[in-house]
Amino acid sequence: MAKRKYSFDEDTLKKRLNEGRGSGFGPTYKPWILVHEVPSKGKSNIKQGWKTGRDHHLLSTLETNYFYTVEWDDRVLDIREQYPLLPREETQEIASSLGILHPRDNKTKTDIVLTTDIVITERVGLSNSIATRTVKYEEDLQKQRTKEKLLIEKVYWRRRSVEWKIVTENSIKRPLVWNVEWLYKNYSMQGHFYGVEQAVLQKLELLLLELVHNLNTPLISITDETDRMLKLPCGTSMTMVKHLIAIKKIKVNMNKKINPSKPLSLLHA
Repeated sequence: MAKRKYSFDEDTLKKRLNEGRGSGFGPTYKPWILVHEVPSKGKSNIKQGWKTGRDHHLLSTLETNYFYTVEWDDRVLDIREQYPLLPREETQEIASSLGILHPRDNKTKTDIVLTTDIVITERVGLSNSIATRTVKYEEDLQKQRTKEKLLIEKVYWRRRSVEWKIVTENSIKRPLVWNVEWLYKNYSMQGHFYGVEQAVLQKLELLLLELVHNLNTPLISITDETDRMLKLPCGTSMTMVKHLIAIKKIKVNMNKKINPSKPLSLLHA
């Protein structure tokens, strides 16, 4: 529920509804708010999703960090950010019943559409379930106005029997976030191995899988040696290792920060 950079009025509401904002699933979902439409706290980001293949609009560093954690989680099937609490009339009614002033645009005095930062679809047993997450810095949770807005959001999701939780910077596993960020752009092989033949890439993958799993050697030593053996540009093997970790062909302890100058901390089946 970030402060708007551009004014919000009834025409804005109609335009976003007509654009299908807040609708769809997976690759077809359209967030209610895009990064260029609001100021960010920390660094806003647009990340192409591993799970969805679409661009995700994340309005703070903390949102990006949480996004990394759910991207890595195999139980999570879909991630929808900046999810609108519609119809607006319902949040207006909730605010009124709580004796809270509904959030509005300071310039136009129009009631805005509230949003939930992250909505995830996760696998629970043999079925799928929806869960919602509000991602906020601890210092913001101390503000009375923030508490009021979150109460509206909480009631909205409680009416739908949907799990709603608050995520803060203290909820984030920092080594996991660092590792996923380090790997993130290498999930896809596209654009990373220009000029290297497919047969060589296949050979490189098999060689790295064997060496990583059988040598208790610093990662950088392994990748430098395989680059030399296969006459590859410097860094090619490290990029392949990052790809193999990202797609989980190499399983590592992601709660321990990966240090290329040390052996990987492998998980064994």
